[in-house]
Amino acid sequence: MQTGDGLLVRLRPVGGVISPDQLRAVAGSAERFGNGQIEITARGNVQVRGLRADAVAAFAQGIETVVAIETGLVIEVSPLAGLDLHEIADPRPLAEAIRKAVADGALEAALGPKVTVVVDGGGRVGRYGLSADIRLTAGGSTDAPMWALEVGGNAIGLLRTQDAAGAVWAMLSLIAELGPRGRGRNLNVAAMRQALAPLVAAASIPPAPVRPEPDRIELTNGRVGAIVGLAFGAASAAALTGLADAAQHAGIAEFHLAPQHRLIGICATEADAARFQQAAGALGFIISAADPRRAISACIGSEGCASGTIAARPVAETLAQAEAEFFDGSFALHVSGCAKGCAHPSPALLTLVGNEAGVDLVVDGSAKSAPTLHLASDAVPTGVRRLAALWRGERKLGESVAACFKRLGAASIAAAVRQGWQ
Repeated sequence: MQTGDGLLVRLRPVGGVISPDQLRAVAGSAERFGNGQIEITARGNVQVRGLRADAVAAFAQGIETVVAIETGLVIEVSPLAGLDLHEIADPRPLAEAIRKAVADGALEAALGPKVTVVVDGGGRVGRYGLSADIRLTAGGSTDAPMWALEVGGNAIGLLRTQDAAGAVWAMLSLIAELGPRGRGRNLNVAAMRQALAPLVAAASIPPAPVRPEPDRIELTNGRVGAIVGLAFGAASAAALTGLADAAQHAGIAEFHLAPQHRLIGICATEADAARFQQAAGALGFIISAADPRRAISACIGSEGCASGTIAARPVAETLAQAEAEFFDGSFALHVSGCAKGCAHPSPALLTLVGNEAGVDLVVDGSAKSAPTLHLASDAVPTGVRRLAALWRGERKLGESVAACFKRLGAASIAAAVRQGWQ
């Protein structure tokens, strides 16, 4: 894929698992053949940026010798499938049954490359909130799990395990009939519900309880999953090489790629997990769910993209350090180098968009939305400090930033930022 800083390659390691040695090899190849910038995407895939056109073949050949890459229909399972003590059901057998049904029915060639199936076992780290053409989410009890089916974001009903793969195959068949551009959202909801009515055991299941996101997760056989995140979804080859070294010193044999730009190291003990996370934190990785950088999305910006007009990630880092309390996890801030908004295409509560004249602030919109007001580039930190002051001054007891700003509205937010510049 061509981007502003060269070619971008996206890798899906088989099973979403990569060893420290493999991570080190990917980092080395990224530095040798690209600009040394590596990303873990919001879906948990690996991206290598800035590849030169004349180096793609050599890069691919080198990667194929060390990492097995998954191809074909995208079927995503929970990152800790089969390991998470809190999961309701292991999603891997069901995902494999769906894959086999698609292969036996020769459906794959008729499906578009972006069609995605998610099978989530209901554990502590899932694939919640990620878009999917077809989604199965485990619910009920571990003894008799059921699967909630959604197609194109529409709830269809609750399925027994023995019926789930067949139902997904039927929906994929309908998508295939629409041609290579067909997606789950294009299907008729009423027709889907009618077609699957004989298989639906109930209309829905109660929503899963909301649990605080952990920094470490208890796994089977006494093991511990140590979560580390890439700030703004990216890291240098040198930092990832250091992370691979730290993992091996802590006895980690494999990382599980996870949504929201994260890696989970599988550790033998709690002490190993703590030691690894301490080393990862020293390298600049996110090791706490409370880290303010978790609330900010930022592209590579002018540091590596021809379209970028501001250094988006350094700006984001400055804002996170200056107003850590403000980034309370209730909202997303998007810092974009240009109006394309690659790092966070969907709307965010606050979006900062670089352009030749400075930076636009968009309230409750995307980088492509009409700006709420314009700022000079050097005024951005002051503007965010004023937003934080607005929240502190106007919030009700226990009120989050998102709730407070929704109550105040865009006009009050713009007025607070504009104060002093008029």
